[in-house]
Amino acid sequence: MAATFRLLILLLIVVVPPFVRAARDADAVVSRIAFGSCANQSAPQPIWDAVVAFDPQVFVWLGDNVYGDNKRPFRVFGKERTVGPWKNVPRFYPSTEQELRRRYQLAKAKPGYASLRERAQVIGTWDDHDYGLNDAGKEFSGKVFTQRLLLDFLDEAEDSKRRKQAGVYTSHMFGPEGKRVKVILLDTRYHRDPLLSDGTILGDPQWQWLERELHGPQSEITVIGSSIQVLSNLSATTGPLFYVESWARFPRERERLFRLIESSKCQPNFGAIEIDWNALPPRIKLELRDVEGRSVHSVEFPISELQPSGALAMKKQEHAFQRHCTLETELPWLTQYWLALLFFGTIAVFIIAVVLLAITCLSSILTCSKKTKKE
Repeated sequence: MAATFRLLILLLIVVVPPFVRAARDADAVVSRIAFGSCANQSAPQPIWDAVVAFDPQVFVWLGDNVYGDNKRPFRVFGKERTVGPWKNVPRFYPSTEQELRRRYQLAKAKPGYASLRERAQVIGTWDDHDYGLNDAGKEFSGKVFTQRLLLDFLDEAEDSKRRKQAGVYTSHMFGPEGKRVKVILLDTRYHRDPLLSDGTILGDPQWQWLERELHGPQSEITVIGSSIQVLSNLSATTGPLFYVESWARFPRERERLFRLIESSKCQPNFGAIEIDWNALPPRIKLELRDVEGRSVHSVEFPISELQPSGALAMKKQEHAFQRHCTLETELPWLTQYWLALLFFGTIAVFIIAVVLLAITCLSSILTCSKKTKKE
């Protein structure tokens, strides 16, 4: 097997802490890339010191780069009810253009982030809160000005194609021939149909663009960034009580994505992560395997090397272990619906207890009434 190989990495985001020495020279070798999301501009962001210390050449925003919408209080009763089947106002509402611009300025002025921007090339896409409204899709009316503000935040050139297209999807190629890294960032908001429609997430123009990107010039490593989960086996366990946004809510779109990746990136290597919880101390193994499942290259180290030490050390917890990535449709029935079973089971027990209590009280009243009549 050739010493060089191509690897496709599909980023599932989901929720990670906020997080690039500049790789502004297209031929510069990129060996360190940092990723981040969910950065509340009004909260302290001490994580930047660690990111700067990592000294990445590229930093990738995966969405919720700021929180640009607003949230009303949680109210079940009253004039403005924001939750429950009787709610009369939405829980979230968008900011004005001026307010959103102010929040981006606040985020950009964070000292740690400012230091990172001086050292690394910053690229990114958005999710719902920086798009302008929680869980919003193509119906959101403010998406034109929010796109402009995001691109300003990312220091996108005024003549950039992203400023003329509908949506913020983009791609970047880093490194010289033989050491190329391609980063493709999707826009899962601008063209997304309603959540219960099983329609489109990316929209036809973005799908056509993505096909060209994946069938275009080859790279040794291709990274695809999505602001919502692609493999949503964990969020699926909350149904049918509630469902977290994910590609699983658009099964035809996700299958189309898988088919496109398979047809365009069918190199014989894939990435695997294996954790040995029985080892002392527990160890994690990262490796590349070929089409037969044989190891091509691997690195192994103690999990403790990934954990903070001293006063910041986290208590050891038991973790479930899954050998491979599993789609929510492949999970055991009990695993998928344990939360719903617990919830509805608790309600059923409560109702039965109330009914039994009512029957007991009624029986006692009738017994006392009969005794009174006899006397």
